[in-house]
Amino acid sequence: MKVSGKITAIESAAEGLPLTVYVDGRPAFTVSAEIAVRLGLEVGMELSAPAPASGSAAGERPDSPAREEQLERAKADALRLLGVRARSARELATRLSRKGHDQEVIAATLGDLEAVGLVDDREFARLWCDERIRLRPMGPRRLRSELAAKGVAASVIDETLARAYAENDEAELALLALRKRAGAAGSLEDGDRRRLNAFLQRRGFGYE
Repeated sequence: MKVSGKITAIESAAEGLPLTVYVDGRPAFTVSAEIAVRLGLEVGMELSAPAPASGSAAGERPDSPAREEQLERAKADALRLLGVRARSARELATRLSRKGHDQEVIAATLGDLEAVGLVDDREFARLWCDERIRLRPMGPRRLRSELAAKGVAASVIDETLARAYAENDEAELALLALRKRAGAAGSLEDGDRRRLNAFLQRRGFGYE
């Protein structure tokens, strides 16, 4: 699986459907419009792929037709998963393994997708935090646990949470979470303090 060359066209069969990216005149991969915008994909952009991995399985050459077919199937499965939402590298590898792809094929697939920016744990962590905070206000402890479970490195998690809670006040988010829980007609004063504390702890807010 090689994704290298110049983007010559970006097309969609119909509004709302994934975009097909053509490289050197041939369809190379599909991607959601959101990811295409985030990556800045445009006609004329040059893409480069990493050098093929050394070694092979069952005596096959890495560039043999059978191997290329395996890589193309893995790439297609990966792009379908990414079309639903962004995923961490480990999360994507786990899903591809469940679909029956071997580890060498998975590693090559992830390498190609990372080379063009479709797999990026730092960007995945940013998007995950921003969406979770916006839709379901929560504290850093909960987000740290979720990102760690998806295989994001601790250093990336630290960096992402520092940015997220510099832009969002944790106390204000906690109050917003309580108001959402109470509902439009609810009153926080009527709530049991222990229950409210337990709720905020489950959402990952600190005691302070």
